[in-house]
Amino acid sequence: MNKKMKTEKQMMKLPVYAGILFSVLEIMMALYANSQAVLMDSIYDFAEAIVLGLIIFLIPLFYKPVSERKPFGYAQVESLLILGKGLLLIAVTIGLILANVQMLLHGGNTIDQQLIGYFEFGLAMISAIVLWLLTRMHKQVQAPLVEAEILGWKLDVFSSIGVGLAFFLGSLLDNSPLYWLSPYIDQIIAIIIALIMLPQPFHLIQESLKNLVLFAPEEEVMEEIKQCAQELFDDYAYEITFYDVIQTGRKLWIEIYIRSHSNMLNVAQLEQLKLRIEKGLHDRYEGVDVQISPDLIIK
Repeated sequence: MNKKMKTEKQMMKLPVYAGILFSVLEIMMALYANSQAVLMDSIYDFAEAIVLGLIIFLIPLFYKPVSERKPFGYAQVESLLILGKGLLLIAVTIGLILANVQMLLHGGNTIDQQLIGYFEFGLAMISAIVLWLLTRMHKQVQAPLVEAEILGWKLDVFSSIGVGLAFFLGSLLDNSPLYWLSPYIDQIIAIIIALIMLPQPFHLIQESLKNLVLFAPEEEVMEEIKQCAQELFDDYAYEITFYDVIQTGRKLWIEIYIRSHSNMLNVAQLEQLKLRIEKGLHDRYEGVDVQISPDLIIK
């Protein structure tokens, strides 16, 4: 477990350093070119890097065993950080949307759109390199944080390409009948980026709140658990009557209630089933804890 923890910490340093590098480059370009769209990207990258850095600092807590005082360990700390990140991103995004709308109403902003286009394509190339490195490292350790970062960097590659193309197309307006639109392109692209990204923090808040209040996980997760358990229980004379599943952070607690057709329970069999279910789900979920209990309700 200590080796896995150290490997995960080392792996997560790459997106943190890359995120800081991106935010610095984007802030410099935003100040130089006076671009609101680049400023939007820089704020997102900076917020991502800060929260991810805090999570890396707290990774050792996620590997600590549960105790009587902390029955869920420190799994909910990760959810709290993600909740804070979601609230921060929503506040920043709404603020930037309002600022860009105000700028639109005051005549827009003329920028070097081709320069921004080349800059975004450069970011896309660097993002692709980071994505390739993360994908290779992910083969060593299956961790939810790494999976989330891989998805995030995939989005970064495509969004940078899309923004770059938008600015290149916008630069063509200078010599067209629509030249009057040119000063508004930067604000329009910034608002579009914000609206596209806005659902992401809402999703983060929704998922973190579900984890914090100990709701059952999504239906897809429940179905995967049920399928794994049922396939194993089919070989034994037990009937599953109820699933009690809690997911908080990266931890998954599963309690399966059963009835025996013979009114007898084989403790050795149940222990074997418990271990087989945990093994079956371990590749997909980290920190799986399975308990099998008799359903004592008499009907």
